Amino acid sequence: MLFEVLGQLEVRRNGQVTSCGGPKHQKILAALLLAFGQPVPVTHLVDVVWEAEPPATAAKQVRNAISDLRRALPPEGPSIEAVTGGYRLDAKGHLDAAAFIRMTERARHRLAAGDDLAAASEFEAALALWRGDVLAGLECPSLQPQVAKLRELRLTVFEEWSDLQLERGNHRALVGELTSWAREHPFRERLTALLMLALYRSGSPAEATLVFQRLERLLREELGVGPSAELKDLHERILANDEALASPRKPLPRSDLPRDTPSFTGRSRELVKLITPAADSEATVPVSAIDGMPGVGKTALAIRAAHRLADRFPDAQLFVDLHAHTPGHPPLSPATALEKLIRALGVDSDRIPHELHERASFWRAQLTNRRVLLVLDNALDTNQVEPLLPGTEGCSVLVTSRKRLTGLDAATLTLDVLPMADARRLLFNVTKDARPMAEPAATTEVLQLCGNLPLAIRIAGARLRHRGSWSVSYLADRLRDQCSRLEELKADDHSVAAAFKLSYDQLRDEHQDLFRMLGTAPYADIEPHAAAALLGLTPAKAEEILEDLLDAHLLEQSMAGRYRLHDLLRSYAADLSVIEDSESQREEAFRRLFEHYLRTAASAMDVLSPTERAHRPALQGGSSGAPRFSDYDTALKWLNVERVNLLTVAAKCATHGPSAYAYLLSATLWRYFHISGYHNDAFMLHTHGIAAARAAGNSRYEADSLASRGYVNWWLGRYEHARNDCVTAARLADTANDRSLEGRALHALGLVYTRLGAHREARATLEETLAASWDTSDRVLEGYALRGLGEVHHRLGDTEAAVSSYEQASAIAREVGNITVEGYAVRALAEIHAGQSEYGKALTHCLRALELARTGKNRNIENRALRTLAGIHRDMGRHELAMQRYREALRLADETGNPYEAACAHDGVGQAHLAQGRTVEARKHWKQAVAIYHELGVPEGDQVRKRLMLLDHGEN
Repeated sequence: MLFEVLGQLEVRRNGQVTSCGGPKHQKILAALLLAFGQPVPVTHLVDVVWEAEPPATAAKQVRNAISDLRRALPPEGPSIEAVTGGYRLDAKGHLDAAAFIRMTERARHRLAAGDDLAAASEFEAALALWRGDVLAGLECPSLQPQVAKLRELRLTVFEEWSDLQLERGNHRALVGELTSWAREHPFRERLTALLMLALYRSGSPAEATLVFQRLERLLREELGVGPSAELKDLHERILANDEALASPRKPLPRSDLPRDTPSFTGRSRELVKLITPAADSEATVPVSAIDGMPGVGKTALAIRAAHRLADRFPDAQLFVDLHAHTPGHPPLSPATALEKLIRALGVDSDRIPHELHERASFWRAQLTNRRVLLVLDNALDTNQVEPLLPGTEGCSVLVTSRKRLTGLDAATLTLDVLPMADARRLLFNVTKDARPMAEPAATTEVLQLCGNLPLAIRIAGARLRHRGSWSVSYLADRLRDQCSRLEELKADDHSVAAAFKLSYDQLRDEHQDLFRMLGTAPYADIEPHAAAALLGLTPAKAEEILEDLLDAHLLEQSMAGRYRLHDLLRSYAADLSVIEDSESQREEAFRRLFEHYLRTAASAMDVLSPTERAHRPALQGGSSGAPRFSDYDTALKWLNVERVNLLTVAAKCATHGPSAYAYLLSATLWRYFHISGYHNDAFMLHTHGIAAARAAGNSRYEADSLASRGYVNWWLGRYEHARNDCVTAARLADTANDRSLEGRALHALGLVYTRLGAHREARATLEETLAASWDTSDRVLEGYALRGLGEVHHRLGDTEAAVSSYEQASAIAREVGNITVEGYAVRALAEIHAGQSEYGKALTHCLRALELARTGKNRNIENRALRTLAGIHRDMGRHELAMQRYREALRLADETGNPYEAACAHDGVGQAHLAQGRTVEARKHWKQAVAIYHELGVPEGDQVRKRLMLLDHGEN
């Protein structure tokens, strides 16, 4: 776990940012962190959050925020402790600012001991921790003293590091950074002196003089003083061309490093991971291997790290391109690479052995007692790299490769695309003008269309830079067309597609085939069974190919066992498929994929809801090799993970065919979406099913999807739409002579009438549902019909008839093993017993309903049961328990998009508040309940309005 304040405030757990709340919580956390483990009084925390005008409840709000932070912070990390008058967070071992201070102290200790190389490396690693200004974006005037100290220390460290760089003779590489820092701190004389010296030693004494004159003018105009005597003396020595000033104290090493990229952006954490092991004098030969997809910036990162490590390796810094993916150039053999390296150390060619193993031994002997940094770029595999590695301490190696070098004994760093903030800075750095800042929304879209891939961003930025008439919006328009996006991402000799092609060309045929199909198939991410279906492979073979593509960084892994393509790679694969695959090949691959999803979904539903198998499509033909599920949880897990893919397939088939898969998926999955509470997703699925069935002229499955959508519209509070869907579904089912399906549609229609208070129509419709269940011997439908009739009887005041209907429904459910019907029925019985003050029976039934809901992962039953349990606690005077359960019910209603249940929960929360004398809070929740009830057009709002009127008149 890591707390980061050297930049935006962030809390990281396993490399991922963890939310720590809004600005108030962030300010409190920042104050605790910048105290470095010392107690922070509550009064100071109040000042930090509110400055001059805190509210009366400020101290209480601070305590509440502390509680929120304790819950938000990962349990394995340091915790916030209460101390007398305040709080304390000892995070020094987990805080970047504390690490920065420790590293600075170590560097100064090594400098005092005469180890300049180690000191420079420590300073370098310390500076790499900074991602921006302290607490960037968080306004905290009360924390300015602590912030100012860190800023000053950073400046001082940079100056000390620059001194060491100048001593090593690295003046040319230092000019750019010193210029930038001096521009940010124009009154800082030491920075100006360092810049002047770097410029002078780089052969630019005139520029050094200009820098001095600018500072001199600034000091006189702004402060009325002149430069210090030391700075004047330096200027005079430069004017006099003092030879002693021109020579660094130490000789320059041999350096073959390419030029550092000026527009290099971000990667501060990655640099720390590369620099720290390489600077470790106790490691024998630190080897860091950087891998990642084409264009992600592996070489640029390695070169940046090498330049920052250069002073640590005074004998040589060597760079070799191994040409694993160079157009027109075969990969360099280890023998040839060794020859280049040995000659770089000044050894004559006639002394170099011919045999590979002798040449490798000779190379390692040349490195004895030398400190050499080796950068092996663009490596093919471990076999190419292994003979090039030094054998004794004092050297360090950075390797880049598109493949994971799993056989190499190295610290591996897999490079991902840039975070959005760094991607934005990179585009600005490349374009070198204000257009990206002037159009932030368009800039975000361009970066998203580039997939945050550095190569794509650089090319897009270069095109923008060289076309002054283009706006960022215009560039976004050009990139938006997926068919031509890769064509747009070309500039000079650089092309995203060309970078991808080099990796693709090295794949075996089966790997290429699957890669192309993955570019065109409809899915969000994919697992081996589905990938196997695309090519008709075994799942084991498909997994082998997927893993190879992952190692080659042509695939990403969204989670263990699931794979996806980067957006630009997906476009590239799709383009290749158009060229290399026939339309019939793609259609056959898709058909196998759709068949896999349909049959696996059916298999999962047979476990999830076995009693309703007769209501789902009977699939013809044998098994497609789809996975089988041993229990409820594994079936539900598969459906949850594949939910987005199933919706994607349904949408694809509804619009492009084969249409049957869209309506068959709708008919197969309706109960899963009902149980899980994904009502908006269910609405889209069934809408696709309706469109597909109509296009195919299949009125039976049109009725099926309409009935399912009717249920969904009922849950979502769209009662008129629900009524229309159910009426049409019942009519079509009747025409198709499908009495069971007609009964299901009538059941949904009865629920709609019940909710709208049309009890006569509800009873007639549900009695017809009951008759349909008897006609078809459908015991599950009979249970649903009786439960629905029980609710109608209850609303009409016939408690005896209601109890009888609910008990019959519960008995049928237990008989056939349908926990959904039983859950609804016993929950309703709990409500009746609670209304009769039979709280023991009410609690027994309600807890049984909750047990059934959680066993079946049915969020709808759980929602209602929690609300009923809250009402029981309220009536028993357990107001805090009632409030907790009402809030849980409200959360579930919001998550599942159920406005009726949300209104009921708001009503309950209001009653719980009122019972505890909190009238303001009660009024707020009742007003929300009334607003929702009014929008739904249901009668329940009348009772809440009466409560509000009584509250307003003080008659509570």
